[in-house]
Amino acid sequence: MTAKLPIVALCLAFTAACGQAAGAPVAAGAGYNPADLAFSQQMIPHHLQTIEVAELAEKKSGDAYVRRVARDLIKKERADVELMSSWLRSWGAAVPSTPPRSGHAMAGMLSSVQITELRRRSGAAFDTMWASLLARHLGSGVRMAESVTAEGEHVPTATLARGLIPEQRALIEELGRRADQE
Repeated sequence: MTAKLPIVALCLAFTAACGQAAGAPVAAGAGYNPADLAFSQQMIPHHLQTIEVAELAEKKSGDAYVRRVARDLIKKERADVELMSSWLRSWGAAVPSTPPRSGHAMAGMLSSVQITELRRRSGAAFDTMWASLLARHLGSGVRMAESVTAEGEHVPTATLARGLIPEQRALIEELGRRADQE
């Protein structure tokens, strides 16, 4: 019977690894840590606010570049939200469903005053403020992604974060260059 125990353990480990690769739920404590959990629980509201700001651009901007960036962000960030939400559900953790409102202390989130001011603008004034606020907002997302790549254990989270870092940095630089031209 003692010889069967290592085989059973090996079979269980193999089954768990295959289940994770196929997107099956991950047992609590298996393959993720508090940094991974915090990343998804904070990045979801961060992404939801990015989507909110991008949706404003679709309505208020007259600039084809701004509208294209907004559409691309909405599509990408919604997909990320769904992915992170699936991880949280599989871990039995709460899934944030809305961006935080005023008074929320999470770093990098736009204040209700900033959102209100952005809503009041249109045309070039909107585009300039939108690019500036979005660049700062995305910068905080990059810092969150850098943190989880250093501290997390969940391979899919690290993969998402490692992809987000160069994408968002490139967009931040692009937004900065456009702001310099205006």
